[in-house]
Amino acid sequence: MKSLLTAYYIIGLFLGSTSIAFASTHGRGIVGLWRTAGGNAYIRIYEKNGALFGQSVGHLQDTVQQARAKGQPQILADFVPKRPGEWSHGRIYDPNSNTYFHGTLTALDPHELKVYGYIGFSWLGGNTIWTRVSTKLNHQHGDSHL
Repeated sequence: MKSLLTAYYIIGLFLGSTSIAFASTHGRGIVGLWRTAGGNAYIRIYEKNGALFGQSVGHLQDTVQQARAKGQPQILADFVPKRPGEWSHGRIYDPNSNTYFHGTLTALDPHELKVYGYIGFSWLGGNTIWTRVSTKLNHQHGDSHL
């Protein structure tokens, strides 16, 4: 009986550590440059201390630091993994209305990201789809020095 409990314990540790490792690295799947639904803005998503953030960039080649120095707003903040491919408990800033929303991010596939924002109740909101910008630009102008 003791060996069976030990086996369950080891399996549990393995599955738990695998889930944690997947959740922490899966955020990197959406790290990079995204074009908003209207195609008139670009958001550079980056990871910091296990959470995801998104900085509006004026030019495709701008780093997060350059965009901040130019006064570009931070659009996404504090998104944490909820399950593989989904992040929640974050804030979304809409610069057009100067309003903050609660939000979730959902990777629909490697090239599409659903951004859902709401005020108060999660069923009272709306979403938009962002499109990934060429990975060549992401690798060329990464923000590894944040």
